[in-house]
Amino acid sequence: MPSRILGDGLSWIITIIPTAAPPANVIWHCDSDADTVYELSTSDFSVVRSADSPSVSPFGIGGKTDVIWHCDATVDKVYELSTSDFSVIRSASSPGSLPSGIGGNTDVIWHCDYGADKVYELSTSDFSVVRSASSPSTIPIGIGGDSDVIWHCDNNTDSIYELSTADFSVVRSASSPDTTPSGIGGDIDVIWHCDLGADKVYELSTSDFSAVRSANSPSTSPYGMGGQ
Repeated sequence: MPSRILGDGLSWIITIIPTAAPPANVIWHCDSDADTVYELSTSDFSVVRSADSPSVSPFGIGGKTDVIWHCDATVDKVYELSTSDFSVIRSASSPGSLPSGIGGNTDVIWHCDYGADKVYELSTSDFSVVRSASSPSTIPIGIGGDSDVIWHCDNNTDSIYELSTADFSVVRSASSPDTTPSGIGGDIDVIWHCDLGADKVYELSTSDFSAVRSANSPSTSPYGMGGQ
């Protein structure tokens, strides 16, 4: 906090307040028509880079700048992917028969399965089930968040939810911006979302789930969305 002495003996003080870093740093996305995983720009949703997905039905993706979690419905697997080139670091069988959403960070994995109608916490060490509960409705299709928050979407009710990190109960919900919600993620500061019917990707408001902005998705079957 530098000060300068003026001619009359008085001084003035300049306080430099550092600019806060933006809360949004990365978007991970996947598309089941293109069988592709993407990094999208947080500024305009354009494709930063992409690669082939590990299998043919990439349905869920999430994570942060330092980790990517992914799931595929055809092979019933969950994965950790490399943040540098999207290659498979490790994988395991999913707890249900139709893994449809995944997200989290290096400390926690949130997962959902629309065959079992369940939401899960998975172990970051071996993908085993830490705990689970029934999903709010019958087509749980997307899930994400971090240690402090869970974002979830359901294709049957066309709804967006905040779920409790303690017991997966519904904290609040609202209608999705379009009619076929298919992926969701983010953290306490931002929500990333995609819709299969509209072929769009969105930033949603964390206060009321309304659309802050949107853009066309990179391909025709956007399913997974996450990041921070």
